[in-house]
Amino acid sequence: ALEREMLAVRSVFRRLIAEALPGKRPELIDSGVFANQLDAEKEIAGLGQGPSGAHVSPRTRQAFRKLRPLLLAQLAKTTDPDATLNQFVRFVEAYGLRSLLFELLVTNPKLLELLVKTFDASRFASDLLVRRPQLLEDITRDEKLDRSIGMTGHLEQLRSLGKKENSLDRLRAYRQAQLLRILLRDVLSLADFATVCREQSALAEACLVCVNEIFGGDELTIIAMGKFGGHEITYGADLDVLFVGNESRDAQKLLSVLAQPSAEGNLSRVDARLRPEGEKGPLVCSLETYQRYYAERAHSWELQALTRARPVIGPLQTEFMAIAKNAWDKAGQHVDLYTKIDNMLERIRRERSSGDEFLEFKTGSGGIIEAEFLVQALQMRNAIWEPNWTSAVERLREVGQFTEAETRALKGAYEFLRGCESVLRRYENKSVSALPTDLNEQRKLAKRLGYSDANAFTKEYVDVRETMHALYQRHIKKTLASS
Repeated sequence: ALEREMLAVRSVFRRLIAEALPGKRPELIDSGVFANQLDAEKEIAGLGQGPSGAHVSPRTRQAFRKLRPLLLAQLAKTTDPDATLNQFVRFVEAYGLRSLLFELLVTNPKLLELLVKTFDASRFASDLLVRRPQLLEDITRDEKLDRSIGMTGHLEQLRSLGKKENSLDRLRAYRQAQLLRILLRDVLSLADFATVCREQSALAEACLVCVNEIFGGDELTIIAMGKFGGHEITYGADLDVLFVGNESRDAQKLLSVLAQPSAEGNLSRVDARLRPEGEKGPLVCSLETYQRYYAERAHSWELQALTRARPVIGPLQTEFMAIAKNAWDKAGQHVDLYTKIDNMLERIRRERSSGDEFLEFKTGSGGIIEAEFLVQALQMRNAIWEPNWTSAVERLREVGQFTEAETRALKGAYEFLRGCESVLRRYENKSVSALPTDLNEQRKLAKRLGYSDANAFTKEYVDVRETMHALYQRHIKKTLASS
């Protein structure tokens, strides 16, 4: 009798499972898609069954039957199907209303494609959508996803959210949502690399200016430096700045508020170490201090860094830029300019080397920093003060420093390496300066960059760095050898 009851229960149990799982188990997943087939099957089954112990309505089961083949087809196209499926499951659990979500994705396959591509491209974006699943609805309502938003557009929106300290969380939420928007434009190829950098820089600048206004920093002058100065920041970047004025309190408050995390994240990380005397010096310096420092004690690399100086806000912008330009012009005429820049490049390599030259696309031979130092050296020698790297290359071509062929090669190589950097940083919204050591991770990078296999990527990666290094040798090393 007991055996008959067990058989009856088993029969009912199997029928319930069959209803919950759309399709038969052997047909569930193509065995070539997932690295861990069993885990993938469990996660797919979980989507159809719902949370443990919860009743799954016929409506939900029916919606998932329609969604499943669409989902699997999209997952099969991803770089990392296992991780992407895991992020999708997390999002479904956070969203809550399964039947509505499944129906939405079935009737909007482009939205499903967007979600899957986003989960594959960025764990940071996945985590953000899991924390704030309502952002999915914001995305579906955004009819201007194909349009770029500039600094003034962001600043207008930020100001509308409130001008008091209690509005900071609304500002943080806006920044996170807009960063996600930029990332989606990137993932969907609605914006090229230069545009993505420009948009991230514009968003960061708007947040900086808005917070400074909230805390009454009217007397504080802010100068953008580094890639922030050139409108070229990418995912996870700090904002390099200089502060000019006579009072440090406003700058200290600004740095603290921008970096302070909350449930909505933070606004940005600001790095002010390019100031006179670096971390040992005062956070805010007067015009007189800058003028005296640049004339008497500044290292050559500090004057070189002024190549990317750009005024952001404040009453002393014009005066500071005049001081900086004068010091920069004089440094550009030093006989040993190229020697100092080349020595600094070698020092960076020694101090930051991980021991694997091939992986180091930023500091290694033919890397990003070498390209930047090459262009900055020629800018200083030719008195071309332009903070944006690409614009500087074009101006150097116009004065005959680069041929048309060199310009194409240099820009192509630089954009390739910065594209690698951006894709790597996009995944966790953190700084990355070298290729992953794991070969499987290198394969994933290659696929995210659009290569059919890792070998094709590696070949171009090597060619690009050789091209970059050859240009540096031609314009800097040969000049040094002949002098």
